[in-house]
Amino acid sequence: MSRSQDNAPLIVEFPMEAGVRAIARTPADLAAKSSEAIDDAMGTISEMSRRFKDTVEQMPARPSQVEITFGIKLTAEVGAIISKVGGEAALEVRLLWGGPG
Repeated sequence: MSRSQDNAPLIVEFPMEAGVRAIARTPADLAAKSSEAIDDAMGTISEMSRRFKDTVEQMPARPSQVEITFGIKLTAEVGAIISKVGGEAALEVRLLWGGPG
């Protein structure tokens, strides 16, 4: 189970999906689903970071600074997914090349 630094369980407030009706969840079920979603999110972050790093390392002229921003949506049904903005999944990438000196 995912826990905070003070050993409290990390609980996710899952949004209601269209076409899904509310069901009663026990605290233990909610904690298990939350832990699974958080673990999925950490895996997504790790994989996105690794792929981005690999891509940048293959560039002939590597930037001096690299930044990637993406949102992760946690759902009880799927776990963690790259969230969408304006109807599309969004990745914001910023590459900076430092000048001399």
